[in-house]
Amino acid sequence: MSQPLAKPVRLLGTLSVLVLVVTFLMAQIDLWRRHRPGLSPERYLLPQATQIWLPGLVAAALLAVAATIVHRRRRPRD
Repeated sequence: MSQPLAKPVRLLGTLSVLVLVVTFLMAQIDLWRRHRPGLSPERYLLPQATQIWLPGLVAAALLAVAATIVHRRRRPRD
């Protein structure tokens, strides 16, 4: 039977998913605010990618890696 995950692992995993969801929501809000008829996609997609998607995805990935590292360190050795 598997043991329940430790609190730090659950917290880091939850934060990783939360950051991913917030990043998606912020990108959608930014798209809604910036997109206007006649405005080329390059005017809003590049800033959105560099200012919202890149930092959000990097933060989510770092939190997921941290959760994995903490989980592996806390796992009892056989």
